[in-house]
Order: sequence, then structure tokens, then C-alpha cells
Amino acid sequence: MKVLSLILISFMILFGCANEEKQELTEQEAMKNEPHIGKVIDKIPAKGYTYLQVTENKNDFWIAVPTMEIEIGETVYFSRYMVMEDFRSDNIDKSFDQILFVEDARKSPTPDEMKKIHSGVQSTEKQEIKIEPISDGKTVQQIYADKSSLNGELVKVKGKVVKFNKQIMKRNWIHIQDGTGSAEEFDLVLTSDDEVKVGDVIVAEGKVAVDKDFGAGYFFPVIIENAKIDKE
Repeated sequence: MKVLSLILISFMILFGCANEEKQELTEQEAMKNEPHIGKVIDKIPAKGYTYLQVTENKNDFWIAVPTMEIEIGETVYFSRYMVMEDFRSDNIDKSFDQILFVEDARKSPTPDEMKKIHSGVQSTEKQEIKIEPISDGKTVQQIYADKSSLNGELVKVKGKVVKFNKQIMKRNWIHIQDGTGSAEEFDLVLTSDDEVKVGDVIVAEGKVAVDKDFGAGYFFPVIIENAKIDKE
């Protein structure tokens, strides 16, 4: 708990807003480390930092970054940030339902970061997993193979959770594998309001979406959105 408090205090000092922006932090607002890329669609300069509205994967949201020279239409890259809910900035007289306070915003990615961005779409390696498919569902391989005909359809799939990212853009991101699929198409991404843990075996039901744009040339070839999760 002491370590968390020190991280939060240091982060607020970095932005110079510990005194200006009176906002109580909770454990849910701890520092996250996930690569993101967004196109700037609006900006508001402020003392010591800049508010940017960005769009990523067709989602628009606000971030606050240390002062940087960036114009509308340019791309910002970041990975270290805190999510703040119901945030009020008296400095610019604006309230935000949600805003990301970003520590490492920049206009160009490193080669390692580009690899991490791509790994957000697919897990790094295929695991030794064997899951028996459900009778009224599809395997990961079948969903990839039939993605065009399944686009917009509800499907069920059973798999093991190999990666879980909580509450990014107001949704949870779940990667599952079931042991099927090719060398490139073995990892299926789900979005959901439900929470899981790595290692859980789940049955997910959601709508198939194809070619969801992630930005910078990366996209989800297939994704299951708004999935309802049942744990085995």
C-alpha cells in the first residue's frame, strides 16, 4: 500500500496538478502499463500539461500529457498511464467522465513498442492447451476460418484465458486459446464487462466483428465483442 501511495503521489507531482486538481485516488487508479496509439482529434493546452482527445480503434477518449508539441491529426503513442473517473479540471473548466493521465506520451514509437502494440492483438506464443469444444459453439479455428460468414453473429466459444487486461476504454480485454488454430490464428480476443483470471476455462458468448481497426496498420482480424462469460 505504501508503494502504491508513493507511485500515485509521484505521478501527480509530475503533472504539476496535485494542488490544482483536487482528486482522490483509489487503488483502481493505479499505474497501468499497456501500449496505446491514438490519433489526436482535439486538444486543450493548460499550464504544464496538455489535454488531448484521441481516437483509437474507433473509440474517442481524453488523455492528459506533460506539455508537448502535437497537432490535431497527428498520432500519439503511450503505455504508462492512470485512469481517472469523474475528473473535474478547474484549470480548464471542464469535467471528464473518464480521462487517462499519461506519463510517457510521444509522437513516434520505438521498435520494441511496436512489437508490444502488435502483441495486444495476439498473445506472444501458442500454449499447450486442449479444450473440448461445446456442442452448440465454435472452436477458435472455426471462428477464424468462418469469420466472414459469422460477422455480426452471436457465437459461443470455450477456451482458456491466457491474457487479461482490465478496464481499458471501459471494457475488459480477454485472450483465450483452445488448442486449435494455425500458427498465426490461435489466439482469440474477447471484450466483456465480466472479469476473469489467467488460467480460467470459460465459455463466452458474444457478437463476432471482423477487421476492427487498432490504428497504425494494426487491427483485430476477428474479435468477439460484449461477451457474456461463464466460468467452468
